[in-house]
Amino acid sequence: MAVAAYSIPELTTLNTGEATTNWAEPGTWTAGGLPVAETDYFIQGTGCIDKTYNATGLGGLVYSTTNQALAADEVFLAWVWFGCPNAIDTYANGGMRLIVGSATTAFKAWAVLGSDTYGYGGWKCIPVDPAITAEYTVGSPTAGNHSVFGMAVNLVNAVAKGNPCAIDVIRQGRGTLQTISGDAGGYGTFAGAAAQDQNVSNRWGLCQLIDGTFVMQGHFLMGVAATAVDFRDSNRNIVIANTLKVQSTFNLFEIRHASSRVDWTNISITALGTVSRGDFTVTDNADVNLDSCVFTDMNNFTFLAASAALNCTFRNCLTITAPGTNLVGSKVLTPRTAADASPVVWNVATDVDGLLDDMTFSKGTNAHHAIELGTSSPTTVTLRGITFTGFNAANAANDSVIHVKRTTGTVTINAVGCSGTVSYKTAGATVTVIQDPVTTLVNVRDIITAAAVSGARVLVTASDNTGPMPYDETVTSITRSGAVATATHTSHGLVDGKQVLIKGANQQEYNGVFTITVTGANTYTYAVSGTPTTPATGTIKATGVVIYGTTDGSGNISDTRTHGSDQPITGRVRSASGGTLYKTGVISGTVDSAAGFSTTVQLIQDQ
Repeated sequence: MAVAAYSIPELTTLNTGEATTNWAEPGTWTAGGLPVAETDYFIQGTGCIDKTYNATGLGGLVYSTTNQALAADEVFLAWVWFGCPNAIDTYANGGMRLIVGSATTAFKAWAVLGSDTYGYGGWKCIPVDPAITAEYTVGSPTAGNHSVFGMAVNLVNAVAKGNPCAIDVIRQGRGTLQTISGDAGGYGTFAGAAAQDQNVSNRWGLCQLIDGTFVMQGHFLMGVAATAVDFRDSNRNIVIANTLKVQSTFNLFEIRHASSRVDWTNISITALGTVSRGDFTVTDNADVNLDSCVFTDMNNFTFLAASAALNCTFRNCLTITAPGTNLVGSKVLTPRTAADASPVVWNVATDVDGLLDDMTFSKGTNAHHAIELGTSSPTTVTLRGITFTGFNAANAANDSVIHVKRTTGTVTINAVGCSGTVSYKTAGATVTVIQDPVTTLVNVRDIITAAAVSGARVLVTASDNTGPMPYDETVTSITRSGAVATATHTSHGLVDGKQVLIKGANQQEYNGVFTITVTGANTYTYAVSGTPTTPATGTIKATGVVIYGTTDGSGNISDTRTHGSDQPITGRVRSASGGTLYKTGVISGTVDSAAGFSTTVQLIQDQ
């Protein structure tokens, strides 16, 4: 690509303020003098329009042109100046106003500055969306007719000297400053955009470098549908201007074209206002790399799968939509998320493991969640090293940590090394949270060939009663209703969705290894075949099962769960049907509650 290029294709210049042609005073707001061409203190081009103001009251300057259609989010932007800001009225009283109307005697006006907000004065580029309700109306302006543009001030102290009221270049449109192309000889940068913006021939008013800080407003577009961008910058401080009379979506950072690349390192963006705080949107799946950036008081972030925001801070922002986005190490602090909503939305069939690791979440003012797992998210996810602060430790609350949006099925959440209780609220799915799980892995191989043995049947159970799982404990009763058996087993300590070995019932249908549904601290249910007598009879015992099943093509079978303490285990491996036959192998050891357990069982052929 060529070096980066900057332009404003979605802004139309209405008047450059070089001559007084078609300039007038607005209606009855005629305090001060008539429009005069000024060549001494303009901001753009070679001149501006100003007037004397040696009287109190309302006076202004308006330019008449053809009707300008304004689409959604489009605005009227004007450079305005008043040399004595303390002489105007307050913002609430309309100290400075921008005007849009259908005639010089029929217009609306919006308060934009006042003696209490103008501060140190100077030239200001201010946007106004005529769709926003105006504070003032003069005459009967025709709806949708935008042919008169200008400014007015409400002066409380007359200014005896000079021409203190001025307006320069007027534009209308979306307010887009776009960057395209970029290579090693000239990547897109904020400094490059500001240099073009602040060229005296341009003065777009969308990206200004002031005392080391970039002041931005409007639509900062990186890449377009037809041309990608390579935009790389670091160590920049950016503020989003306090734009009062625009739509909430007016201020926007957007990335287009799938071949674009955007690298930001240590970029800080802070919203100064509350009307349009600024969004960040990745429209096409570009290569986006944000590293150690800080976003404060902004609105929504919409990323895609090729986006990464590593070690970034999102402070007091809204929602981060992350469909497979890498957010490792990032912090989401005191978001403005609504009650029962989530600042991070994950709605893609990709496990968050390795993508949300080591994040930090703190709860904002509302009772909100930290992460939303949408209806397309996996049924098993692993949260690793995440810190949750201020959330409700109880399930089913509006501020439980995880919000599972699936309405059916089973969702397993493995929380590994997370700080704080990982609670959840579900829209209907059965949710199991396994806090700090460990893996028990059995690998089965041929002792002679060392080849993996697939299809080998493995049973691993508790071997004594010193661990957290039951071993040969008494089952008080088993009753049956239809195909469901309910076991009463005092303080069983079993895990929902895991398995138990039942033996000793006189009715064989009750005996075996079963996947259970925990219904209480002392009860669980499992599926039973046939119609055995109810209640069951005999001396019934239960033992916790760690693994029960057959090995895969690599000879592996495993279990992942939390063990409250070390769990002694015993087990058997056999492969006695189909293909090569093997003698039974033995498993013995302890599942470490912090490290898990792994063993390789070597089987001897039996033929």
